[in-house]
Amino acid sequence: MQEKIRAIVESRWFSILIQLLILASALTFAFESGKQTPDYISDLFPIIDMGFLFLFAVEYMLRIWAAPKKWQFIFSFFGIVDLLSILPAMLFLLPQFRMLRILRFLRIFRILKATRFILAVDRLTTALDDVKRELFALVILSLMLVYLAACGIHYFEKETQPEAFGSIFGSMWWAIVTLTTVGYGDVYPTTTGGKIFTALVTLIGVGLIAIPSGLLASVLTEARSERRKSEEIETHGKEED
Repeated sequence: MQEKIRAIVESRWFSILIQLLILASALTFAFESGKQTPDYISDLFPIIDMGFLFLFAVEYMLRIWAAPKKWQFIFSFFGIVDLLSILPAMLFLLPQFRMLRILRFLRIFRILKATRFILAVDRLTTALDDVKRELFALVILSLMLVYLAACGIHYFEKETQPEAFGSIFGSMWWAIVTLTTVGYGDVYPTTTGGKIFTALVTLIGVGLIAIPSGLLASVLTEARSERRKSEEIETHGKEED
C-alpha cells in the first residue's frame, strides 16, 4: 500500500492536480481581499477555503505515509512548507485562535508549495545548506553593521534632526535602508559629517549585498558541474553496457 501511495503522489497527474489547487487557492485569496466582491460570492470563500484545507491536509498525510523516512520528510524543507500551507487555517478553526486575523493571512504560505515542482529548487536548497555557516555569519555581521551605522548617524544628526535620529533605535530604520542601498529618501542626513558617514555606509552596503549572491552563485555552479559529470559518467556507463 505504501508503494502504491508513493507512486500516486509522485505521478505526473497528481503533480498537475496540486499545482492547479495551489493556483486556485492563490486566486481565491486575491479575490477575497477585494471589497467590491458581491456578497453572494464572498459568502462562499470560507467554504472554498475549507475545501482547500481538506485537500492539502489529505495530500500532506499521503506524503507522510508514502515517505520511507517519515520524520525526515516532516522536518525537510518541503515537509515544513506543506505543514505551513495547512497549519494557519487549522489553528483558525479553534475558538481560542479565531481572533488572530494573522492566521487567515498566513494562508499565503500555500504558494510556497509550488516550489516542489520547480526542478532547480533541490539545487538551491543544497547550495543554501552548503553555505549556511557563511550566511549565518553574514547575518550576524549585518546586524552589527546596522547597529554601528545607527550609532554613527545618531551622533552626527541627533542635534539637527532629533525627530528622525534622536535615538539609536530610531536611527536603525535609516541604517537598514542605507545598508541595503534601497534609499527611500524619507530620512537623510543634512550635516557634513552625516553626509560623509552616509557615503561610507552606502559603499559598505554595496559590498554587503554582493556577498550572498557570490556565495550562492559559486555553490550553484559547482553543483551544476558535479551533476554534469555524474550524468556523463552514467551515459558512458550505459554506452559500454
